[in-house]
Amino acid sequence: MTLNELISFGTTKLSKTSDSATLDSEVLLAYVLKKPKEYLSANPKQFLLSNKLSKYKRLIDQRAKGWPVAYLTGHKEFFGLDFILDKNVLIPRPETESLVELVLEKIKDKKTKIKILDIGTGSGNIIVALAKVLSFVFASGAKQSHSRVEIASSLRSSQRQLFFASDISTASLRVARQNAKRHKVKINFKTGDLLKPWKNQSFDIIVANLPYLARKTDPSTKFEPKTALVAKNQGLALYEELFKSIARSEATRQSFIRSPRDLRSLAMVKNTLPAFVFVEIGHNQATQIKSLAKKCLPGFQVTFFKDLSDRVRYCQLQK
Repeated sequence: MTLNELISFGTTKLSKTSDSATLDSEVLLAYVLKKPKEYLSANPKQFLLSNKLSKYKRLIDQRAKGWPVAYLTGHKEFFGLDFILDKNVLIPRPETESLVELVLEKIKDKKTKIKILDIGTGSGNIIVALAKVLSFVFASGAKQSHSRVEIASSLRSSQRQLFFASDISTASLRVARQNAKRHKVKINFKTGDLLKPWKNQSFDIIVANLPYLARKTDPSTKFEPKTALVAKNQGLALYEELFKSIARSEATRQSFIRSPRDLRSLAMVKNTLPAFVFVEIGHNQATQIKSLAKKCLPGFQVTFFKDLSDRVRYCQLQK
């Protein structure tokens, strides 16, 4: 069978189970060939060797059973970067890219190096994307710009340790470390629950995309780890505990001024960046999240942002 015929074969087989049958077929075929997807349209009449044909059909069968393409290929693009994945981590969602953009937008004009902590890092997609952009900004002293072209380019890492991430799953952290190495960014990873691995440490920004579903109802999440999606108390338990942990440890206090010797003038103190917490939430959780934030972190201002589908999806807490 030619490549064109194989795409048609895959599309037909997946049409009843996938909303993107043709794209799935193309991605899986390109993966088998170890070629970019554009290769398929440039060589539609090329025949596939029997061993690769068997592999392709096996992947199509798995996809027809509901397996996500990202798990079958072991890769997923996020924020213009290619991330390694396996079944131990949640597949990065496009809507989470907006969470990264919110953080970048907040600090785009800051020239002082800051410390960012990603809690529940999973594959490391959030902290790696931030580190890829900000390492270049801090190292070069250039004005912040985070176009996808820049992100995809080879960037120089900052010498100082600025990026931190943790997860309760050691299997997830193995994947996250691979992605940090793959994209040549320096990140301090630790295993542990929420802020427990970071005792006596302070951060300028905490970002988290913790499990916030009350239950798994979407068939597309069938093969993803339940612990990366579902939380108790109608999906709010982990965010409540996070807010309480922040209140207890004051982990987000300003850390631009390290010692009295850093104080050259009173203006330096006034111009320091306030502490921020950014989280992704369920589209129907804004009221509950605001209530939890006000109860646990009364000194923080709560702001919500919508995703591209015009649904409330992100919460910013500003000290």
